Amino acid sequence: MKLLRSIAVLFTLICFNCESSKTYEEQIKKYKFYIKKTDSLIANEKYEDVFIYVNSAIEITDTIPIAFYKKGRAAYNLNWLDIAEENFTKVIEIEGEQSKTYKDRAKVYLKKKDNDFLDDINIYLKYYSNDDEAHVLKREYFEEREDFSKAIEEYNYEIEKHKDSIELYMKRSNLFYLNKEYDKALEDYNKVLELSPDNTAIQGKKKSLLKELNDHDNLLRCITIIIAIYVFYILLSFFVFKPFVIKKATNQIGGDFIIKKDPLIWLLPILLSLFVISLYFTGFIPNFK
Repeated sequence: MKLLRSIAVLFTLICFNCESSKTYEEQIKKYKFYIKKTDSLIANEKYEDVFIYVNSAIEITDTIPIAFYKKGRAAYNLNWLDIAEENFTKVIEIEGEQSKTYKDRAKVYLKKKDNDFLDDINIYLKYYSNDDEAHVLKREYFEEREDFSKAIEEYNYEIEKHKDSIELYMKRSNLFYLNKEYDKALEDYNKVLELSPDNTAIQGKKKSLLKELNDHDNLLRCITIIIAIYVFYILLSFFVFKPFVIKKATNQIGGDFIIKKDPLIWLLPILLSLFVISLYFTGFIPNFK
């Protein structure tokens, strides 16, 4: 049935186009009919049928961008990304740098994981900076590539416009965490809890992060103490033990002699390192707070 319907449509269009003596007004009327038909087909998600009408419209004139745009939209929805890119490019060539179709082509590049996305979306935002969807696309692009700093910049822009958006603060806090900006993550957790005190998810994340930071701080202090102990022992060995041994040996034995190196100088750091590692993995790092 679908094949028969397509053949019937094609036959109608061929007959329509065979009339070579049509006036300019009639051609425009026909063009508008094709475009209106494509709008109906797109609305009903009959994307493949769109090509029959837009191609006929393009045969009438290829200087009007709307048919190329409709063709690009249909191709995009069918995931025919190369065809979508080709037609959106034609629209841009006709409309110039201020074409809104830069955003549509950027969506194609985003799906294709093509870095040209960034060029197109930046050109679009140059003229339509208040388009929220474009900023969302840009955030998704940076998050997908784990460029957390750039993604955070986009969230900063959105939060400036939506200062009470819990969702935005939650998403940005996650990026701060992934970017190891823990203080800023905590600030966003606190902001969310200010807006939504009973938010158990953020309460849990805040508690977990505070514990993680405390454990990290305790570990650093423990390592610092261990290093201090080792340095203290080296000083003690060279400036106290060694002179004492030499003096005692001279008094009791006399003559020349060689004192071997203190074995603890190289053994002690190994023992201390093993000690810290065992504390870390058993969860017995002292809490210095």
